[in-house]
Amino acid sequence: MVACIVTQKELAMPRLPISQYSYNPPCDLRLPEEALKFRRAHNPPLTTLEYLGKINITAWLYRDERGVEGVKVNPNTTIAELLKDFGPAETPDANVGIHSEGKAAEWFRLRRNHQVLQIFSERIPCPMMCAPLLRNYFPGIPVYYYYDWNSWRQGGKVLKRPGEILKTVYGL
Repeated sequence: MVACIVTQKELAMPRLPISQYSYNPPCDLRLPEEALKFRRAHNPPLTTLEYLGKINITAWLYRDERGVEGVKVNPNTTIAELLKDFGPAETPDANVGIHSEGKAAEWFRLRRNHQVLQIFSERIPCPMMCAPLLRNYFPGIPVYYYYDWNSWRQGGKVLKRPGEILKTVYGL
């Protein structure tokens, strides 16, 4: 017989993410569960306040050509990682990370026989790149998230940062 010790935090289920549109069905909880599972399995675990704030995870529910459902999980690539691997960009405006939504969208672009059913991103997709990308290439697909910068600002001041919110919704 093998003893198994499970802590209360390991049993905690993520909270239900929100959508911009009330007519969307509830988010399939496999998406935030897989995002949290990815964070916990990473070495080092991406569950500290620092990593919760720096790394955005996206999880996409899809159905393949055989009708089998799966979840594709992607983290963003931070500016620090890109600087380490490639050095500084030629122009300051090019010093941006690679967003998790863009990485996932490219994966699905290469797999046209996979039908995207739902998209979860820990943070609301950015208005400059990711939101337009999702609207144009994945129209009508529900998008869910936990953190929206605009909901946590008051008088130009940020009241809560992404890491704080994610720590709460994941029960960490």
